[in-house]
Amino acid sequence: MLSNLKSILKNSAIYGLGNLSTKLAGFVLIPIYTSHFSVAEFGVLGMMEVTAQVIIAVFGLALYQGFFRWYWDKGMAGRQKGMFFTVITILVGIALLTFAAIFPFLKTISFWFFQTNSYRYLLNMMLIASLMQMVMVMPSTLMRLQEKAILYTTANIIQLSVNLFFTVLFIVHYHQKVEGIYHAQIIGSIAYFLFLSRFIFKNMAFHFEGKVLKEMLIFCYPLILSAISGVIFNVTDRYSLKILGDLQNVGIYSLGFKITNTLNVFIITSVMFAIQPMIYKMMDAPDNKRFYSKLLTYLTFGLMFFVLGIMLFGKEIIKLFAQKPDYWDAYQIIPFIAYAILFSMFKDIAVTGLNIAKKTKIIAVTVALVAGLNIILNFIFIPFLHNIGAALSKLISQIIFFLIIYRSSQKVYKIPYEINKLLKMLFLGVILYILSLFTNDMQLIWRLIIKTGLIVAFPIILYFMNFYEKIELQTLRQGWHKWHNISNWKENFKNLQL
Repeated sequence: MLSNLKSILKNSAIYGLGNLSTKLAGFVLIPIYTSHFSVAEFGVLGMMEVTAQVIIAVFGLALYQGFFRWYWDKGMAGRQKGMFFTVITILVGIALLTFAAIFPFLKTISFWFFQTNSYRYLLNMMLIASLMQMVMVMPSTLMRLQEKAILYTTANIIQLSVNLFFTVLFIVHYHQKVEGIYHAQIIGSIAYFLFLSRFIFKNMAFHFEGKVLKEMLIFCYPLILSAISGVIFNVTDRYSLKILGDLQNVGIYSLGFKITNTLNVFIITSVMFAIQPMIYKMMDAPDNKRFYSKLLTYLTFGLMFFVLGIMLFGKEIIKLFAQKPDYWDAYQIIPFIAYAILFSMFKDIAVTGLNIAKKTKIIAVTVALVAGLNIILNFIFIPFLHNIGAALSKLISQIIFFLIIYRSSQKVYKIPYEINKLLKMLFLGVILYILSLFTNDMQLIWRLIIKTGLIVAFPIILYFMNFYEKIELQTLRQGWHKWHNISNWKENFKNLQL
């Protein structure tokens, strides 16, 4: 158990650097966006980002998941290179056909979205960038499967550097608007492909695996519907805000969502990259169910520190990233989105049983139902609560999503998750956040001190709630004894690498 968790932490750190690099540009550039874009223009960016997600989900056919499932299959021994060539060829062909099919209608789409034809060029750039990202998923997946974490990280850092440089150049120097972001993304994607070109061709055998492709498509069919429904679920908040409100609402919501979603893109995704291969490797291990159970508990415990940090300091973070007061109301949605992300992570772990039992149709049906529910909730809450209504709808939908997946998964593959411990952490997090609200009118220094104290108190209060097992307390004591002396850190880090 501990050796597996050690491996996950090590790989998560490496993947975290790579994943951080791909997402960091959008995060560190927020001050530039908010200073050079109006709230409405930031709303346009929000609409473009969610539309890109729809394009990737619809036309990517979830093939990377089939590739992930088949790559280590015993029947594919010696045929992986042909399978990689087959999948990436299909994706490139789909990308070219999709562009040819959509390009003539960009003016019409611009009018549908924004009631003007002037966004045709922006939509064109977004389409190209999205289709390139759709193809980029395959070399990224292959590096994960081969556990080439350092190559993965290096490639993404190169992409980040190129992306950052050209985004700043286009927006600050050439005074471009949202289109400058997509110009930079396209250049960054080209740099990514060029750097990995040797790796890509080395892992190709120019042989088309038609039979395997057919099997993968059958396997992926429910996952395609699931992916599309999932994206619809994730983007309806901004579409609903645009329909029921205006681009200003979309802009404020997009900023709050982008800030909070750092929990997902910088932490959860990195950990899940390391966890997913381990989950399948542990399928036949005698203690696999305890591993899956503790995995959810420990992951939630670690994540709660970041959740509390972004919830308690949300107001300060928003003001740090956005100098214009027009953006400051974005902090109000952060607690709802943070807990929605937390429940989404619960669902991603709870779905393990369904994946092992190959019951992917249940996932697809559930995602579709929850996506429909989310649309209904948006139309109920947004007219009255506006941005908070959209965030509340997402939270309620994610809770229901998790509960359905958890119940369905337990029926086919029962895993003894520690639900009581999860509830203790969630309840305590809400209480600490409510207490932090009483500090918002204090001076900044006192707010920072008290809110930091509340976060530090989190694991201590859990102790008095009988949260920890004896072996966990013993491990914590050993960890303190090992790490509290700074002079031992060099030797400890060497041991971690072994």
